[in-house]
Amino acid sequence: MAGKIEKALYGPSMTEVVLGAFLGLLVGVLVACVYLVFKPVPTVHELPKDRPRGMVYYIPGASGNSRGAAWFAKQKQFLAGKSVQLVEDELNGWVTGTVKLDAAPAPANNTKTPAAPAAAGASNAIFTPSKPTLRIANDKLQIGMSCTLNWYGMMTDVILQSTGTFTKDGDHYVYKPDTLYLGSCPLHLLPGVSNLLMSHIISTGKVPDEFRDAWYKLNDVEVRGGELKLVAAQ
Repeated sequence: MAGKIEKALYGPSMTEVVLGAFLGLLVGVLVACVYLVFKPVPTVHELPKDRPRGMVYYIPGASGNSRGAAWFAKQKQFLAGKSVQLVEDELNGWVTGTVKLDAAPAPANNTKTPAAPAAAGASNAIFTPSKPTLRIANDKLQIGMSCTLNWYGMMTDVILQSTGTFTKDGDHYVYKPDTLYLGSCPLHLLPGVSNLLMSHIISTGKVPDEFRDAWYKLNDVEVRGGELKLVAAQ
């Protein structure tokens, strides 16, 4: 009773004020993240000169031309333990022909209409990435893809894109994201989220053991001059 009287006379305590402010901030951040995730991301071939501030765009990597076919010759050198240099066309040729996903995503529906039952073998995961496309720009590797978000049967597709470089983790090289956007939401601003999500995405793509073994033997991995340089051990 005394506590109620004191609260009525003097208002909430400092602890209650701080806790209320923190919870309000947390809810605001969550609402903003959800809004940005579902905010449309235009796909363009180059960034507009007069783009609005804060607008996120997606530029897919090049693929499908004669340069991409050169990967088939270079893969023999790579598997034989030799150094190779790859442009983005060749990288996307490798992704198309070599990378396999754990499960194909179920067809996306709009966010307001329940999706039809998934076909056998389709993924029912909350977050299902498709095959990525790779792009090289400003000495960084961009990994981009469409991802299906599934929340209790409500499914929609959003663009996920990351830019980064490679760093050595233990005895082999791993991709380290500098930026990571899910839709228009900058997940790289949330501590620990970028590395965790990218590790999950990379784990969904399976490559033959011979490619993995050759990657683990590399002496250096560098993105420079519009190429991914894979330097074999001498």
